[in-house]
Order: sequence, then structure tokens, then C-alpha cells
Amino acid sequence: MKHLRHADIPQFRASGRDRLNRLSKFLDTVAAGTLTFTRWYADGRGCAVGLAAAYDPWFQAQGLRLVGNGTLKECLPAFEGRSEWPAVAQFFDISLGEALELFTAGGYGGKMRPPARDIVQKIRAHLAKSNAEAVAA
Repeated sequence: MKHLRHADIPQFRASGRDRLNRLSKFLDTVAAGTLTFTRWYADGRGCAVGLAAAYDPWFQAQGLRLVGNGTLKECLPAFEGRSEWPAVAQFFDISLGEALELFTAGGYGGKMRPPARDIVQKIRAHLAKSNAEAVAA
């Protein structure tokens, strides 16, 4: 048996679509009252992206991180040298407008604590629409 170093193992880099799909599945497991648009992540609560970065090792392996003042109290998502909304848009390979529509209260009639299923439905509708547009092109 050949021993491989971590650096010798090919890394899987998921597409933005794969990451959005994985996020929708992750959100199906989020406990009620955990999801909020009032913060990225703090004290066990946060937005969809913040919760995924904090709790799901798959997202962490894809390079999504939470960065801040040395604690998770005031943290932001980061990916490949970007932070906040530019990082979210790049990570999921979507526009800034699409990120704001999917992951802020503005996309949910101003609700700061929508049920996770509402975000899941919006992500899946976005994926279906972008798939239909790709087929039509």
C-alpha cells in the first residue's frame, strides 16, 4: 500500500451550483430559530452562509471561512481573499445581486428570521431557473 501525503491527494473543487445545492441540503438540517439575517454568525445563530461556514466541514474544505477579531462574535465570511458579499458571490459563482436576493431579508419581504425552508425553496428555484437558462442557450 502506498502512503499518500495530504498534498498528494487531489482536491475536489465543487462548482457554484454544487455549493448552492449542498447549502440547500444543509439548511434542511438547521434547527428552528437558528437562522437569522441579523448577523453573519455569532452565538450559535446566523445567516445561511455563516451557519454553513461555522458548522459544515464540507464548506470549510471548499475554502469558505469565517474571519474576524479572533473570535466568532464579530465574524465575516471569507473566500479566496475576499470577504462579506463579494466572498459569498464568488464562492457560489453568482452575481452580487443574486447573493443579496438569496441571502438577505430583502429577498424575503423584509423578514429577518425566515424559516430555513423559505431559503431552501429560493435556492432550488434559482438553480432550476439557471439550469433552464443554460439549456436554452
